[in-house]
Amino acid sequence: MTRFAALFVVLSLIAAPHTAWAQRSQTESAKKTRAVKSSSKAAKTKATKGKTTRASSKAKAGKKATRRKKAAPAVDSKQVGAPAVQPARPTMQVEPARPLAPTEDAPTVQKSDEAPAEGGDSLDFDLLEPAEAATAAQVDPDLEKRIGRRRTMLKLHQGLGFAMAAGLVGTTVVGQLQFNDSFRGGGDDRNLLGLHRGLAIGTSALFASVGLLGLLAPEPFEKEFQWDTITVHKMFMALATVGMVAQIVLGIMATDRFGRLSETDLATAHQISGYVTLGAVSAGVFTLFF
Repeated sequence: MTRFAALFVVLSLIAAPHTAWAQRSQTESAKKTRAVKSSSKAAKTKATKGKTTRASSKAKAGKKATRRKKAAPAVDSKQVGAPAVQPARPTMQVEPARPLAPTEDAPTVQKSDEAPAEGGDSLDFDLLEPAEAATAAQVDPDLEKRIGRRRTMLKLHQGLGFAMAAGLVGTTVVGQLQFNDSFRGGGDDRNLLGLHRGLAIGTSALFASVGLLGLLAPEPFEKEFQWDTITVHKMFMALATVGMVAQIVLGIMATDRFGRLSETDLATAHQISGYVTLGAVSAGVFTLFF
């Protein structure tokens, strides 16, 4: 026991300086942390005090400015000679706007076409040119001439075409009567031969004029080939042109063969070509209307 007591005493003596040193270091670290905390608190309090002092100074300056603005020098109306200020009247209550009834007159709006009132300048103007004037300025005068010329020529083509068709009908009827007299036992007096020849010459001249007007009419716009009434009309009139040339030639030859056996054959061929021409012209005219 004595040995254990002596060993415990020795160990306590050895551990005593270490414990004292640990306690001392703990106390020093605690002091340091307290000093740091106190310094940070002092800095924060200084910053908050500075902000509050600045805000209070700004508020005081604002109050002084408002007081200076409000504190205007009072002027005595009696001394200056101004009339006495009457007390403010109570404001009237404004009723809300109600929609207009159908019977009530609506506010009139001045139209742009109407002339402005006297003494006032009209603000209804357009900086750009009107659409019609702009398009008229862009039209080529040469193109306008060609379009007008084509319109005139086609009108003449149409009018003379009707006259030519009527003349061709008359020529065919007179030619058929003369054919009956000459080759079908009608007496062969040749009384209608002169009339038939005159109608044939006039109809041929009209046919040539109508064809030239249709061919020489200018084409202001390029047009691709397509199957329409104009194309069919041209085809029938081309066939009529071949028939017209054929019957003119055959008519002259039949007249030269008067009294011969070949006269009957040439007159028959002339008759057939005349009916073919009349049918082609009639079909060409009707295609323009149907």
